[in-house]
Order: sequence, then C-alpha cells, then structure tokens
Amino acid sequence: MSVTKTRAAGKRIIMSTRFILTGSRARMLCGSAIFAVMLGAATAAQAQGAGANDAVEDSAAGSDSEIIVTGSSIRGIPPTGSGLISVSRDDAKLIGAASTPELLATVPQLNSFNTAPRTSNGGLGSFAPGLRGLPPAATLPLMNGHRLISGSTQQTNPDYPFLPELAIERVEIVADGASAIYGSDAVAGVVNFITRKRVSGFEANVRYGFADDYHAFNAGAIFGHAWDSGSFVAAYQYSENSNITGADRRYRSLDFSAAGGIDTRSTVCPDANVNLFTGTIYAAPSLTPGINTCDPRGPVDLVPQNRTHSLFVSARQELSSAVTVWADLLYSDRKDIVQAALPGQTFVLLTAANPFFRPPPGTGTTYEYVDFRPDNLVGDDHFDQSYRVRTGNATAGLDVKLPGDFKASVYGTFNWSRNDTFQPGINTTALATAAAGTTAATALDPFGTKTSSAVVAAILDNPTDFTNHQRTRIGAVKVDGPLADLPGGAIKVALGAEYRRETYDQRGSSGGVGFPEDLKRSVQSLYGELFVPIVGEGNASPMMRSLTLSLSGRYDHYSDFGSTTNPKVGLTWEPVEGLNFRGSYGRSFRAPGLRDLGSTVGSYYAAAALVDAFGARDPSRGATQVNTILLYGGNQALKPEKARTFSFGVDLRPRFAPDFSASATFYDIKYDDVIGTPSGLGAILFSDPTFASRVIRNPTAGQLTDAITDTVPFFYTFAAIPTIGNILDLRQGNFGIRKTNGIDFDLRYRHTAGFGTLFGGIAGNYILKYRNQLSPTSAVSNSLEAGIPRTTLRTTLGIAAGPVTLANFVNHRSGVTAAYATPTGSSLYKAKGYTTVDLRLSLKLPDLPFAKGTEVALQINDLFDKTPPFFPGTDGIGGAYNAIGRYAAMSLRTSF
Repeated sequence: MSVTKTRAAGKRIIMSTRFILTGSRARMLCGSAIFAVMLGAATAAQAQGAGANDAVEDSAAGSDSEIIVTGSSIRGIPPTGSGLISVSRDDAKLIGAASTPELLATVPQLNSFNTAPRTSNGGLGSFAPGLRGLPPAATLPLMNGHRLISGSTQQTNPDYPFLPELAIERVEIVADGASAIYGSDAVAGVVNFITRKRVSGFEANVRYGFADDYHAFNAGAIFGHAWDSGSFVAAYQYSENSNITGADRRYRSLDFSAAGGIDTRSTVCPDANVNLFTGTIYAAPSLTPGINTCDPRGPVDLVPQNRTHSLFVSARQELSSAVTVWADLLYSDRKDIVQAALPGQTFVLLTAANPFFRPPPGTGTTYEYVDFRPDNLVGDDHFDQSYRVRTGNATAGLDVKLPGDFKASVYGTFNWSRNDTFQPGINTTALATAAAGTTAATALDPFGTKTSSAVVAAILDNPTDFTNHQRTRIGAVKVDGPLADLPGGAIKVALGAEYRRETYDQRGSSGGVGFPEDLKRSVQSLYGELFVPIVGEGNASPMMRSLTLSLSGRYDHYSDFGSTTNPKVGLTWEPVEGLNFRGSYGRSFRAPGLRDLGSTVGSYYAAAALVDAFGARDPSRGATQVNTILLYGGNQALKPEKARTFSFGVDLRPRFAPDFSASATFYDIKYDDVIGTPSGLGAILFSDPTFASRVIRNPTAGQLTDAITDTVPFFYTFAAIPTIGNILDLRQGNFGIRKTNGIDFDLRYRHTAGFGTLFGGIAGNYILKYRNQLSPTSAVSNSLEAGIPRTTLRTTLGIAAGPVTLANFVNHRSGVTAAYATPTGSSLYKAKGYTTVDLRLSLKLPDLPFAKGTEVALQINDLFDKTPPFFPGTDGIGGAYNAIGRYAAMSLRTSF
C-alpha cells in the first residue's frame, strides 16, 4: 500500500493524519500465516484491510476532486475514532469476483465470508449480509455515499448494488455505528461502494469458470472519456451461473443416529406411506409394513441459477470555476430460478369410494390416511420459483464553491425497484376434493400417475404471484468548510438537511387470496458534524504529535412512528509518528421497515389436533389443546431498533519498518428493541411475561372480532369461525436484545526486492462475547453456542515479479457450537473449523500489437475441495460454507 501526499491540478489534499492511500496501490497488501512464519514475524494483512486514517485517491491521475471518505460528512476528513476496511480496484481485480456480493464474501467481518452468496429467505430476501454476526438490516449499504433501494419482496432495508466489476473504484466499510452521519440502518456499520469517476479509453474483461455440477460466465466493458472540465464513464456487465442442488453434494447427510442424533429423513416421499392409526405404517408400492424415507432437500438449490445485467453511467461537468454538475446511474436486472422443495401432503384421507384406493394387504380397511410428496402430480421433484428484480439507483447534484473554502452540495436521488415473484403451489382444497373423488376422472391417485390431467391442473392451480414496487426519493443539501484556524489546524464543520420519501406497493395473490399493499412514509432529517484538530503541526509536543476530535449528530423525524436523535463522538491521538490510538462512542438506530409496520396481517386457523404443526402448543392446556387463531404480519406499533456502540483501536506504521503496518479494534455493541416475531418460541411464548399480552385464552366474541378485523383468513372463513380457545398475536414486535464485543485485527507487510515485490498479511474478527435475549425478561443465551463462529480470518501470501503476479489466500472460519436434537432431548456439538485455500495467477502479455494492454489470469478457489465440517443436524454441516467447492476460472482483460 502506498501512503503519500497527493497534488492534483494545483490543489493539495492532505488528510488530518497526513496519509492518503492512492488508487495505484499494488495488488492485495495482504498475507497469510505461512507468510508470517516465513518472515519470522507477525506480518499479515488482507485484501480488504485499511486503517482508520486511510482514504483512496480518485481513479484517474490528475483528478482535482477532493476526497470524501466514508464515515464523515466533511471533505478530506477520515472517520475520526473509527476503523476503516477497504477493498481497492486492484484487490477486486485479483480476487476475480463476478459480483459485488462475491467480492465482499472475502471480508472476514461480514457474515457471508467464504460462502457463495445468495438472496436470503430462499430468494425472497436481500443480498446484504450483516457484520460480525449481527442481522443484515443493521448494516447500511451505500453507493458513493448515497442510500440505495431494496430489491426484496419481504424487506425494505437497502440492498447491495450490482455494480459492473470494472466500475468499482473501491469499497469502504466502517464497522462502527454511523447513524449520526447516515441515519437509519447504520447500526453495525456502513458498506460504501465507490465508483470510478474518470476513465480514459476502453477496458473489457471476460471470465469463465467451472466446478463440479456448476459453471459461471461473466463479461463486461467500461468506456470513459475525460477532459479538463469533466468526465464521462459507462460500464456494462453480464453474468450468469448454473445451479447447485443438495443432491449435487455428497457430503450432505440427514441421518445422525450414528452420531447420537436422530434420523431427520422425511417420511413424506414420492412413494407414499399409509397410516391406519393402528400403530403400523405401510410403505408403497407394496404397502407392506415399513416406512419410506427420502431426502426432502436433495432437489433444493444450494446455489440458484442466475442471470444478471448491470449498467452504470456517470458524468461530471464544471459549469464554471465554482459550479460543478454531476450524475450517477446504476441499473441492474437480475433473475434467479430457484429449485424449491415440493410441499409434502400429509393425512390425506382416502376411502374405498376412490377408484385408486389401495388397502394394505390383509387389513380389510375401507379408509386410510396417506402421506406423499406430489412428484407424480408435478412431474418433477421440485418447484421452479422465479424472482426477477430490476433496480435503479440514480443521483444527480450540483456542487458550488463558496467563499472561505466552503462548499455547498445540493442533490436529489430517485431509486426504484420492481420484483416479480412466482412460486408454484398446491391447492390443498382441490387435492382434498380429488381425494374424495369417486371416478377415475375426478379422483386423486397418490400412489402413481393415474390422476387425470384436469384434476392435476386444478391441484397445481395455486401459485403465489406478486409484483412489488419500491421507490425512494431524496432531496438534500449540505454545506461544509473551515470555521476557524487553531494551532493544530482548521476547525471544520458540515451541516445538512434531507427529505426522504419511501413507498412500497404490492399486487398479486397467494393461494387465490390477494394481498394488495400500499405503504408510504416521509423522513425529515437534520445533521451536523464538527472536526476539531486540538493538536497538530502548529502545537505538537513530545507524546502529542496530533489529537483530533469529531462530534456529530443527526435528528430524524419519521411520519409513521416519531423521531430519533443519535450522537457520536470520535477521538484520534497520535503520540508519535506512525502510532495512532482512536476511540468512538455513539448511538444508532434502525427504523422499522415499511413491511415491518404495514404488511398484510394473516389470521391462520389451527385446529386443536394441529397446534403442534404450528408450534402453538399451550402447556397450560395439557393434553387437551384448543382451536387456535394465529396472527402473522406487520405491526403499526413498532418502535425503532436502538444501539449503543463503543470502539477503541490502535494503528501502527513504524518509521523503522515502513513496509509494515498493523491495526486492531475492540468494539462493543448493545442492540436493543430488535424487531422480530414470537413465532416458533414454543413454551416461552406462553410463559415469558414479555409476551403475556400476545396470548389471549378463552377470548370473548368481541376480542375475537377485534383480533381478526382487517386480516386475511387462512384455513377458515369469516362466515364460519370455529370455536376458538386461544388467540396468539405473532406479529412483529420490539423484543430482542443483543450484546456483543470482539476484536478486528489487520497486519500487513510489503517488501520490494530486486526480483519484485512480496506482500502478505492476516486480518479478521474474533468475537469475545455474543449474548442474546429473545425478550427483556427471557433467559440470556450464548450465541457462540448457537452457530455463530468465534473467529474468521483471511490470510495471503503474494509475489509480483515483472509481468507475473501470484497470490495465495487462506480463508478460515472457526468451528461452530450449536444444539442438536437427540432421542431424549438436545445436546451441544462443536464442529471442526472450515479452512479453504485460493490461488490467483495473472500474467501481463508483452506490449505487442495484438496483445498490448492485455492480461490473462487463472484462479482456483477452494484448491483442495474442502469438505465442510460435520454437524449432526440440518444438512449435516457445521456452519456456513461455500457450496461451490473447488472452482477454476480463466479470465482475459484488455484495455486500449
């Protein structure tokens, strides 16, 4: 990493710490533990690591724009007191990621580290992973410092932008509470995607890769033109990949009885099981005593099929020496085809009147209950669900230089998204009717393929088909500049105001029931930031080379739940050259999403015999359970989630070892009023005082009417409400409390010799404590015993010699501890760690007429095709992992 002072067009950009990281830094100043051993010292780094006092220069030499660093509203000021993790354009090039989620899967602090990222919730969610084990909604994605739109069906928190790889200048992560600067969602930190502003000429790349049962292809190009007073950049990328199913990976397992667990294979299979409730199960096709078992998740995607188009356009023009106009536009069109499990059909009643009725031999029964998976009806072992997400993020503004080196920025943002979701489904009413059919033309055959095409069509005519639109409109103004000069430097200030309008509308139906939603709100915000150089060049003294203070605060008023004010203070002390101590304290928040507040409430009927299937067994009722109504959906009474964040860190760049740097950050986060649902809590729902108001036993007619008014009924009709013994309000609420602390670390070394350059390092995250409460009055649980890894790290060993660059990455996630089911209850199991090795080799071709500006590269991810660690639950895998396995790719890059 080169650390320098930069002059551009006669303007000098000097950070308060006198450090700037130029965009021309050498590849991946990062390293591996192997490298540390070779050097005989703890010299390490990661591609993403950067200290709190680093920024990155604009992509083109000669740019005269002043740097705005993530985590601060003031030009040229780093996030005082906070650490900064950075991924440069050269890093992205060497990593060889095909998308922004894949690029950030190389950051150890992110929950998606060393995985094949995909949308959450089986395709309905977003691509935004959380930081340090916290929820995804607690991290705010930005593009060039501006808010983004969500492409999710279920969530409205901002999503990652699908930027063309060639358009990325760098990615900066401030892993610290930042609501005082950015407002909602910046609880755990922010991820800022910064794009290239000045490009001269044309660049293109193409990459093809493959793994077992998998292939991927992407190609992109960027064109730019820069002139004295402005610039224009346009980039496009196309990406596609095939899918990987559970059956494609042989290390998966569902029978854990040999390890002291239980057999979790399904008994609802293509070959039916028949139950007469006499204590014996009969397995088709012979219908002799026995049980058919199968793998329900074998046909389900671990990695879905994807196709993505992305287009980025950026332009800047000086209208005069004092006025500059600019605009950025990102548009992406992403389509996922997700193989999903077929819904198993249980307790389907057949009688002898059904022509396909088959009694188990020797029983003489005239009725039977059949469990089966509808492969024969669907004609396949899965449903293909499709999700097409089109998003646009557009921002345009005007920068005006004011007297006294002040600057005013006025900008507007219009972001939009459309999500078309289609999920096939089973019409259980039509299936039950067919089960009661008495002719071959009307009856269901659960044992074979004799169900008539008309009956099959009726049973399969039950899709979920939604179109969702989201819009975000922002108008903002900011003024920043120097207030006064102190011996330590200039006091600087930033003041700003913002108006934001968010809307969400939904059209479509699920199971023939419409769920129209029209949600909207407005947000007015005021914010300010003050930077005070208490000690600097003018008044430095021994052990006090510099001392800087940052004070910031933001007030946000939401039209739907009220106001919130969030302050932050940061301090950086440099006692001697090359050594910084920094600390920060702040408060952050996450506003409830529009769907958290206003999504359609469904009222679900669970008959007394089926409460266990809904997780709604009332312990106080004993063996005599009651008919129950369960409410799911949004809740207008929600409050914002709140957090208190504290961090302390140290950065070392010793003069006697200029090629070495190190940093470490201790963080502590208390996250309150986390939004969630009491669904699935079992007995806790009925015993925890926090949820007492959510359980209504023996409701009156008035209470029942109040509960189901303005809801959508499932499994019953308002005209025929059965006798209800319990009402369970399982809508969203502010319940959870999370407390976590840990250490981020980053060491790096770079050495230039006659043959070339060696670079290496190690960086990652170590969680000291992670406590979780489902409610303020519930027991405290240890999330480190619930599947969250304590340690994640990434190391690198690399060499650049002439036209050749070779790099080795080692990715490690410590073994997770979690509970698993046993025949008598549950127990804890500690899985082994998960470590993979990646290789990158690139070669610049000679400057010949046909090869000038061309580079070829080979990458191999997961070189040793590491088998994920075993765990006696779920799919038999301990913790997150990369389902792709060993992956090899060749790429070609050229420019002219």
